[in-house]
Amino acid sequence: MNRNIWAADRFRFRIRGKNAQRFVNLVTAQGIQLAHLRWEKEGLTAQGMGRDHDKLCAFALQGGWEFTMIQRSGPGTALELLAGRPGIPVGAALFFFLLQLMGHLVWSIDFGTLQEPARNRMRQLLAECGIYEGAFLESEMLSEAQTLSLQQSDLFGWISLNFTGGCLFIENTEAQTQSIREEAAMQPLVAKTKGVIVAVEAESGFACVVPGQAVEQGELLVDVVRLDRDGKEVPQGASGKILANCEKTYTAVQPLQQEATVLNGGSINRDTLYLLGKEWVEECTFTEREGLLCTEWLPLRLGRVSLPGCIRRETLWPKSSQTVFYTEQQAQALAIRNCRNQLLAEFPDARIISEQRRTQQSTPDGVIGTVTYCFCANIASQ
Repeated sequence: MNRNIWAADRFRFRIRGKNAQRFVNLVTAQGIQLAHLRWEKEGLTAQGMGRDHDKLCAFALQGGWEFTMIQRSGPGTALELLAGRPGIPVGAALFFFLLQLMGHLVWSIDFGTLQEPARNRMRQLLAECGIYEGAFLESEMLSEAQTLSLQQSDLFGWISLNFTGGCLFIENTEAQTQSIREEAAMQPLVAKTKGVIVAVEAESGFACVVPGQAVEQGELLVDVVRLDRDGKEVPQGASGKILANCEKTYTAVQPLQQEATVLNGGSINRDTLYLLGKEWVEECTFTEREGLLCTEWLPLRLGRVSLPGCIRRETLWPKSSQTVFYTEQQAQALAIRNCRNQLLAEFPDARIISEQRRTQQSTPDGVIGTVTYCFCANIASQ
């Protein structure tokens, strides 16, 4: 019996035998305190302290009295149970330790309202700070990620990273850009090509044309000077749009074969496992220069339960330089596409009304494509 466990207990016992009062005299003479004495026909009952249990048993044995414990109260019973099964207190201590430890691990990341492009960019930013599912998150890491996120002014108007209960919550508002109107330049606007004016949207300056008027290339559209009633010049910068219906022809040459960088068709995967703050990298070496590299983050889940870990899967699509051969029909389609690209490069806001295609094979090595477009666009240029 462990006396240290019994020390905080109280127990009630019964003494049976002749001259039970002698037992009381013996124990009190030794300084042992008894309480709640009750005399019975063949003995007595009393309450003693747990630390005196062994002495009381010894006095009863020496005097020939029968010692019986009736009731025991105090924490000693539970302590004896735990001492006999040490796995219970050790398991409880381990549970609370792991509870504190697991609270610092990232179990899941909630990106809130972020859409796919912004989510991928935010995922990359967090990874650079060492934050991902399965990482041991420290306050310095979270502060660094918060600072870097606030610097993404082109993506976020406001952003906050909140970590609680093993989950990282991202709250943000979208960035709103406000353009500042620049002062109009003191240069007149002229026509980039000939056409028929459809609308005059001059924001500044003095318009020299009206809707329905036909203009030639280089003709003045918006002037920067006008004479007042006294014949004095009144300057004002020119800006705005002059929409016109135009017709223009573009020509492009498409060879039947050309060197191009293409994907080989296969892929190579390299997985990195992040779990419980540890990292395991698959033995596979490649660089982004060898091909097209795509990175995907796969959080670990058990059914609908998130686990403190994830897999970063890097997929490399190897590229190589090859000679690509086109049929005459394919080359004609590419030539027509190149003509359209020339039109949109010169007039980005062009709205095509109609087009007339004329293709002819000039040499055995290529196809010449010619397209005439009827379109409406802004023809004003400084």
